[in-house]
Amino acid sequence: MLFYLLSTLALALMAVVTTELQQRFALSGSQLGLLTSVFMFAYGAIGIPAGTMAARWGGRVLAVSGVLLVAGSLVFGLSSSYGGFLIGRILQGLGGGMVLPVSSPVIARNLVPEARNRGWGIFAIGKGLGALVALLLMPSVASLGGFRAVFLTTAAMALVIGVLVFAQRPVRALPDEVSEPPSVRGLARTLGAVSLNRRVLLLGLFNAASLAVGTGVLTWSPDFLQGEYGSNAGVAAYLTAGLAVAQVIGAPTGAAAAIRWGRMPIITGSMVAMSVVTGLVPVASGRVFVFVLVALVGFFSFTYFSPRFAMIPEVVARPEQVGPASGLINLLGFGIATLAPWLFGLALDGGAGYGAGYLILGAFGMAGAVGSLFFRVSGRSETGEAGGRG
Repeated sequence: MLFYLLSTLALALMAVVTTELQQRFALSGSQLGLLTSVFMFAYGAIGIPAGTMAARWGGRVLAVSGVLLVAGSLVFGLSSSYGGFLIGRILQGLGGGMVLPVSSPVIARNLVPEARNRGWGIFAIGKGLGALVALLLMPSVASLGGFRAVFLTTAAMALVIGVLVFAQRPVRALPDEVSEPPSVRGLARTLGAVSLNRRVLLLGLFNAASLAVGTGVLTWSPDFLQGEYGSNAGVAAYLTAGLAVAQVIGAPTGAAAAIRWGRMPIITGSMVAMSVVTGLVPVASGRVFVFVLVALVGFFSFTYFSPRFAMIPEVVARPEQVGPASGLINLLGFGIATLAPWLFGLALDGGAGYGAGYLILGAFGMAGAVGSLFFRVSGRSETGEAGGRG
């Protein structure tokens, strides 16, 4: 959870330092945007390699993640050139993108099936907390020491958290199921198996629905409020805070609900609710209702975080496939979700208005809900109370 906090914090840092970088280094809007784009590309691209490494070396790969997060933060914080900023963001993205696919097999090995919903619920809290740290703590750090202080503080946090996490014996333990270094042919078979696993691909679709809707709503809702209600630019901070708090609440709520009613009902119900609420944003009567609806989007996008990732060990054939499957799910999620804000912008450029844009976002959620109708978990119960590997 603390490592996940770091990865989310690293992603959100540009919102804190953008103004200073623009003023001090005369960076253009496209250059500033690219600093986030390269982070997200590296974040998604490293997922499958990281999960494959975790199948052999387990949680020890988190040491690499920590080193990359520290190094990337230091490079950015100590740089005075755009090239240095790019390298720093790429290193941060690689470190942050390793967290989920490496944590997944560690959780699967060390938590019995009936505890995985709760475990993933705790893990998911890190995302909301990371956004809150970025929003509430880092602006004060920036006001005291500028962007350098922000990134050096992030480096210090990554170092401390890395030491704390790596001190845990289950993180350092090697997987019992792998005694020999995997061959290239063996790795290819593993990757081929997870790439052809229909349920893994559907979990990737569910992940994409959450990321697409959540990112799209957060990206365009401040603009919507400014254009329709005359709100000032600071409204983005309030939206981010509301969304982050809703995610912190939604993660454990979804885990508890999945234990009580089963994973697939929560996954499907959350995607439907997320889509409906998103579609209501442009027709809400007043900015207060918009804030409430945006918070609900954040809530429902995270109520099914725990169920979808807790299910991974039950939909793959072998334990060593958990890491690569998690990486593929993460890659699919980010790859598909990047379309959502762009399509929203196309709708606005074409004169269709905000209503069409929010309907496009909702369609991503409904696509996931439709996909859930084709999802089946073989084996025992899906609730996580008595479920094992299928």
